[in-house]
Amino acid sequence: MVKNWEDINWKNSSLVIHDLQRKIFDASAKEKGLSIKPKTREFQRKLINCDEAKRIAVRKISQDNRGKRTPGVDGISKIGPKKRLELTKQLRLDGKADPIRRVLIPKGDKTRPLGIPTMRDRAKQCLVAMALEPEWEALFDSNSYGFRPGYSQGDAKWMVTRQIQGGPKFFLDADIKGCFDNISHEYLLNKLSTMRMVERQIKSWLEAGILDTSGNSEGRIEENTVGTPQGGTLSPLLANIALDGMEKRLYEELRNKVRIIRFADDFVVFSDKLENVLASKKILAQYLKPIGLEFSKEKTRIGHTMIPYEGQKPGLDFLGFNFKNYKVSKHRGVKNTRGAKQEFLQVTKPSDKAIKKHKDAIRKILRVYKQAPMQSVMEALSSIIKGWTWYFSLSQSTETFTMLDGWIWKRLWRWAVKRHKSARKAKKECFSVKGWAFGFVDKDGHRWVLKRYDSTQVRRFVKIRKGASIYNGKLRYFAERMSMHNPRIKRLGGLLVSQEYKCAKCQFYLLPNDIVELHHVLDDNKVRTGEIKFVHGHCHDLIHGNNLHSSSVDNGQEPCELRSSRTVRE
Repeated sequence: MVKNWEDINWKNSSLVIHDLQRKIFDASAKEKGLSIKPKTREFQRKLINCDEAKRIAVRKISQDNRGKRTPGVDGISKIGPKKRLELTKQLRLDGKADPIRRVLIPKGDKTRPLGIPTMRDRAKQCLVAMALEPEWEALFDSNSYGFRPGYSQGDAKWMVTRQIQGGPKFFLDADIKGCFDNISHEYLLNKLSTMRMVERQIKSWLEAGILDTSGNSEGRIEENTVGTPQGGTLSPLLANIALDGMEKRLYEELRNKVRIIRFADDFVVFSDKLENVLASKKILAQYLKPIGLEFSKEKTRIGHTMIPYEGQKPGLDFLGFNFKNYKVSKHRGVKNTRGAKQEFLQVTKPSDKAIKKHKDAIRKILRVYKQAPMQSVMEALSSIIKGWTWYFSLSQSTETFTMLDGWIWKRLWRWAVKRHKSARKAKKECFSVKGWAFGFVDKDGHRWVLKRYDSTQVRRFVKIRKGASIYNGKLRYFAERMSMHNPRIKRLGGLLVSQEYKCAKCQFYLLPNDIVELHHVLDDNKVRTGEIKFVHGHCHDLIHGNNLHSSSVDNGQEPCELRSSRTVRE
């Protein structure tokens, strides 16, 4: 019996859980298509009831969620080690759910509602997700890339590029109207077809009342009859389960005439022929109907990657990228992946919408930080530029980066002149480093220079292996991928290789979705030795007596203004 949170052996807990999840994954694959899955349910029941799983669930929602401190209706935003242990002992699926607290977050010019569960419900949802996810990872469509451990936007982008490298295509660019808000509870529960205790618990979460804390309706609890409120730990998985099967349905109806690539509720369908794309739209509309979903008429469109179609410009915007084919002379020497000459060129670059969104984010920083210390301005700008350039370095972005270097220099010059009321003073305070770069020298003599966009090189992305899963026991493969696709971990890749992709403290693999931090090794006098090690965030807390409040790493995700991004704290 563990008496203190600090005494928990996290490596042993992780080994126990990964072993059970591997067994769930294997059993689900073998029992695919069966209405009753005895082995899958047996291992899921063991996981839900084991102490190691409960401890990890509580750790994930209370310790690993650094920076995410929005409280639910219980008003609790964080708990210490003693309370974590108490919550672990109380954790069980009792079929009950607390009301959800609704908060509104900005999304473009509008706001998006998030449903924040209580701390107790977050832990229970995490526990259920740990049991359900391996089952469904064995069943998910092969070209589904969103909300899956170890999968990323980069994989979906690679697959889209691959489709149009082979030739220009017609496409269906689909947008589901209010996906999370309209999923049928009855459909979802029938599709889950899970254990009675899990079904009862999920049903109670889906139907939990929503406490509105905004506007005139503040304090009133609303009834919830459809949808999976965004903000819960389990919501992305439930949405993925509801949408799964579109690829299989299209294959049944159209065989290899079309190809669908999905990232969460965004997806695109490709085909050489227009009639196949039109047919796929009709098939998928029928597929979505019993789920309670439909296409947005305003945002769903059919187009072509090289020629105008019905007054629309050629090309596709997906996940922030623009994908397009250009016609070229056969004498130009453009070849396909098989070495044969072709009369078209495929180009992927940041979309106009993504560029505008990024510029708006820069403008907002300059407004908010107009009188802030230069160091704060530099840190805010550097963070957003690094995240954005890393994400879009997957594309042919050199021209865009060069354009943005010119744009931001002019913007910063106007900002500096306005700030200092004088061009001469603006140059002295903000452009004093060599080459008229935006930067300054601090009181200790350190030079601060803003990172240029074009200093980020275009990089090659290696797509995840088909059918790969973090639950099939091949943890090292995912640890290696994580190290390749995170910029600050990749910068110190040699260090991670020397650690064999494992945490220096607990000696378990550093995996996608793990919190990864840099630990500065101290000597006996608690003075830094200069040696650094990669460790799990929770292991870092143990090393420093649980007093750390570090930022975390989100492996392979979109940059700040597209999706909240996190970095390694040194």
